[in-house]
Amino acid sequence: MKVVSIRQKPEATRSLKVVAANQKSIDALPFDSGAWNVEGVPGLYVRCQVKTKTFRLERRVFGELVKQTLLATTLKDAKAEAAKTWTKMKPPTTSGGVTLSIAVEAYIQNRLSMKKMAPITEKLARYNLTKYLDHWKDRTLERIGADRPGIAALHQMLTAKHGPATCNQVMRLVAAVYRWSKDRTHLDLPDWPRKVAEIHVIPARDWAYSPDELRAWWSATEKPKGGKEVQKGVSTLGPIKRAWWLTALLTGARKGSIEALRWTDVDLSKRVIRFSVTKGDRPYSVPMSDTLAELLAQYQGSPDVPPSQWVFPSPVIDGGHLVDVKNPNEGVGPAHRLRHTFRTTLAELGASPDQARMLMGHSMAGDVSRGYISAPLVVESLRPVTNAVSAHYTRVLGSLV
Repeated sequence: MKVVSIRQKPEATRSLKVVAANQKSIDALPFDSGAWNVEGVPGLYVRCQVKTKTFRLERRVFGELVKQTLLATTLKDAKAEAAKTWTKMKPPTTSGGVTLSIAVEAYIQNRLSMKKMAPITEKLARYNLTKYLDHWKDRTLERIGADRPGIAALHQMLTAKHGPATCNQVMRLVAAVYRWSKDRTHLDLPDWPRKVAEIHVIPARDWAYSPDELRAWWSATEKPKGGKEVQKGVSTLGPIKRAWWLTALLTGARKGSIEALRWTDVDLSKRVIRFSVTKGDRPYSVPMSDTLAELLAQYQGSPDVPPSQWVFPSPVIDGGHLVDVKNPNEGVGPAHRLRHTFRTTLAELGASPDQARMLMGHSMAGDVSRGYISAPLVVESLRPVTNAVSAHYTRVLGSLV
């Protein structure tokens, strides 16, 4: 039976299929049929995948196509959300110029389209705009560029109220957006006044665990006044969290990279692990130590671990993985301390700077000769190093498997 509400544009002009703007027609769309333009709603599309249908808004901002997936599940909600989202995305119609909030959104979408911005960086940019630049987001780029005293005052306020690190984050965002806008669409803007928005030099944190601190991280006993002894540490956690923390310890990878691991990223036969979600969108592979390979093999076969595509499935997000792992109540410090500990251990064991860069997923840029190294071809040469790191931790903590 032909569904008359679903039709296509004439062959000469057709670029996308069109569906009538009513819920019945949306529901009638077959799965796995691609993208459909909702008739009469500019830029609103329904994307029909194998098992799901999602709404997406596509509009041009500063001449570039911006795509935003909507959270709505019904056409009514999608139309309302699309109108609200477009209001935030579109350039102003007045002669007042482009505001900082609009420029930030355009910048984010541009970086995402070129896969040059990680999800965590996108999240941080939006957070900084809302949290620290709320009183600036409606200022035009022209006004910002001409207001050197105002930039200096913002820099001073952020430093005094929130600290040098936060100040650096926020000022880097404003500077990056401003310079990008000047280079792309606003050539007449004055140069960014970098001297009045100078980036603070922050010494590296001495954050690596000492052997005693690492033993307390793994297992510690605490006795509150008048109470019973309480066991704390990673060793007391459930199987999923415990395996997550041990993977962080034995690889030194970033938190988000470990959280997003799929079983397709873990080759237990070759004992290689691939981190696909990384800072700067630079996936990398490293050899698993024998200890980590054995640990993950036992973990995968455990009846306490539910079947999932994710190595570390979430117990609260249906079909999702662990996110923002923290266990401060168990006496476990921030995950990034393990990255510092891993790098310090590499230095202690005599690993070369290039070996450390490859094992930690750092860029191999920096000098001409390093740029000639094809990191995937030297994975096996790094295995003795990862085994040495595991042996070091085993001496400190005892058996981890």
